[in-house]
Amino acid sequence: VVEAVAGALGYDLDAVFRLKPSPGHEHKHAALFPTPCTIRECLARYCDLTQAPRRSDLKLLASYAKDPMDRTALLRMSSKEGKAEYREKIVNAHIGIADIIARLCRSIEMPLEHFIAACPRLLPRYYTISSSSSMHPDAIHITVSVVKTEMEDGSLHKGVCSHHLAGIVENETVRVFCRDSSFRLPTDPSRPVIMIGPGTGIAPMRALLQERSHQRKKRRFGKSNVGKNVLYFGCKTPHQDFLYEEELKEFEKEGTLSNLRVAFSRTTEKKVYVQH
Repeated sequence: VVEAVAGALGYDLDAVFRLKPSPGHEHKHAALFPTPCTIRECLARYCDLTQAPRRSDLKLLASYAKDPMDRTALLRMSSKEGKAEYREKIVNAHIGIADIIARLCRSIEMPLEHFIAACPRLLPRYYTISSSSSMHPDAIHITVSVVKTEMEDGSLHKGVCSHHLAGIVENETVRVFCRDSSFRLPTDPSRPVIMIGPGTGIAPMRALLQERSHQRKKRRFGKSNVGKNVLYFGCKTPHQDFLYEEELKEFEKEGTLSNLRVAFSRTTEKKVYVQH
């Protein structure tokens, strides 16, 4: 994707640049991302090339299109009258700025500084930690569903972050940071807890169950002083996506999980979900 955009716009991926505000406007502009950096790093790390652009973005791109047909199509979809076409051909088709520049509207020509201003920033993807720091003090676990959607033309739309994570090999690094979570166990460990976690929503519930298991094994709490835990888990089939099945059953066996209620939506004639 990065190579396609650079090729269409005539950028040298190995060229290094630095972003500076215009003279007299230094106080108005915060750094968009760390520079100096290469164009390759800019496009790969900081520009969202695959997210569907807004209609206002299409209007802006139209001003850089040299071909009248490209310009007309972009302006039409950016207008109020073109809302339905925009939703069908851009949003529902998972068309990003990279597709528009490198494949659909090849006549677009943009200086690098204009492209950086026009392209949305690649935002961080947030995943709930699925492990207890008490049980795993030196590691963080996450539960990620790899996003992959087959398009009408047979191509695949791949989730940016999930596919990046899926491609990480052992001992390779990835940029991450932690932020405070709203998931909290009761301050009184004797209080019972009901958890509902369909699919990858099991992530925080697994972390809470690990923490409850850890509490039961600590002397100052003890098994009798930790409340009951009930988990409602849902997925399509038990053989395909029953995440952490063995671990959950082990929590049942040791007494941490008092009741495990499961809903498999594709194994019965009438679909059953956790909310049922």
